[in-house]
Amino acid sequence: MVAMNWELIGTVIGALSMLVGIPLSALVLYLRAIREDQRHLQAHLARRLDKVEADCQQVEKTVEHVQRRYTTKEEWIRETMLARTQLERLTELMARLEAELESSRGLATQFVRATNAIIELTDRLSQRLAETKIQAPPRKETARETHHRTAVP
Repeated sequence: MVAMNWELIGTVIGALSMLVGIPLSALVLYLRAIREDQRHLQAHLARRLDKVEADCQQVEKTVEHVQRRYTTKEEWIRETMLARTQLERLTELMARLEAELESSRGLATQFVRATNAIIELTDRLSQRLAETKIQAPPRKETARETHHRTAVP
């Protein structure tokens, strides 16, 4: 066996540190860049989802201000049911997207928030539909009924 002195050990460690240190530092810098990119992407998606939620609230407020007295009960129920089916389709789409993106947790949580907002909006519209079945909007009087009412003393 060859006896190793301190100088030889120091030389071997110095040569090995160059072979290991440079690739290791490159890997660390690469992983740090990936992490920063993910943080920026997550912040960007959070801003976009907040904007979508604000837009959904604005749409909900606009729908509340629609005057129902210009439509008949049947038309209003038909339009409400159409909107409900479209929202249900959108909810199903969001659920499928959530299932597909389950592997990437950051995006999946953002889509969960969006899906929950859509489900809440669908529930509110279905409650309104139930309320309108109870409280029907005023029905337009036909010309025949007007004539009959004015002609009979």
